Amino acid sequence: MKRKNDSSSILLQKKPWTNNKNSIWLASTAKLSRNIENFNFPEKLSGDRCKQIISLVDKELPTNFLADPILILADEISPIEKEYLMEHFLASQGLYQAHAGEAFIYDSTGEVLITLNIENHIEFQLTDCNGEIENTWNRLVKIETTLGKSLTYSFSQKYGFLTANPAESGTALVITVFLQPSALIHLGKIDEVLERHADDNLDITGLQGSPTEIVGDILAIRNNYTLGLTEENIISMLRTFTTKLLVEENSTRSHLRQEDHPDLKDKVSRAYGILIHSYQIEAIEALNAISLLKLGADLGWVKGTTPLALNELFFNCRRAHLMSRYKESVEQEQLPHRRTEYIHEALKDVTLAI
Repeated sequence: MKRKNDSSSILLQKKPWTNNKNSIWLASTAKLSRNIENFNFPEKLSGDRCKQIISLVDKELPTNFLADPILILADEISPIEKEYLMEHFLASQGLYQAHAGEAFIYDSTGEVLITLNIENHIEFQLTDCNGEIENTWNRLVKIETTLGKSLTYSFSQKYGFLTANPAESGTALVITVFLQPSALIHLGKIDEVLERHADDNLDITGLQGSPTEIVGDILAIRNNYTLGLTEENIISMLRTFTTKLLVEENSTRSHLRQEDHPDLKDKVSRAYGILIHSYQIEAIEALNAISLLKLGADLGWVKGTTPLALNELFFNCRRAHLMSRYKESVEQEQLPHRRTEYIHEALKDVTLAI
């Protein structure tokens, strides 16, 4: 397997969202956790044993389901590169804190991430921006199963695959779907809709994991349980729930196209003004405004852009992705202004049609 030799291998990855034309379905991720038999969980592993696991996976990982895989050691890359990986794969904060004895594997598709010794010995993750949960799962299981022919995973007949967090044992599969139901959110209907379709098997948070703070109108919907459920059960639950939410959001948008709604038009107009005329803007404010502009574009209130272009802008104006655009070093205090420069260029042809 290739080893990383400079930061470009991380920062120049193909971005899966560059082909996403969907106004509501932003992305989904599927993560499988596995541990290797006869090794302690990562929290109790010595440095030598961590290196041994990295070496085993490096040697045995099947390359026929990966495109030019690259292995990087966590202590050999910068904090901004770790943050970039976290943003790119919509992953947990754990990536940012990765240190010696931990590693990452990714490939040229920009969709596959494998972490080593961070929370479990191995976590396989796939990112999809086309709404294809079932295909994502099939790709993921091929990689996991093939590696499992060479390495023996920790498994219990009673509890399934064993993980560092016992609550994630069983299938050890967590699927997260990221939706932007902006119309329901800004019309104040989202709580009633979620309550009506409530499912105790699912957990719903914002983009950053908070159950109360919604950033960029994103709801992250994931399965609450991995134990006592099959992979098919998990996928079916998520597909059913997200389909209901998509139907509600699309129905609400259809009504908005036929009605005059001054308050929502005002929100979209203000978002446009913030994005076009700000001298500097922080990431969260930018994400919130872009999501409103995206809703306005879908309703015909904003011209000169597309959902695809706005999805790209949404992902690329985050801190690490924005910094990766510049060859020179950018100071933290300069970043809000650099973000507005990038946004202004991306939206130069956009106009209001309200």
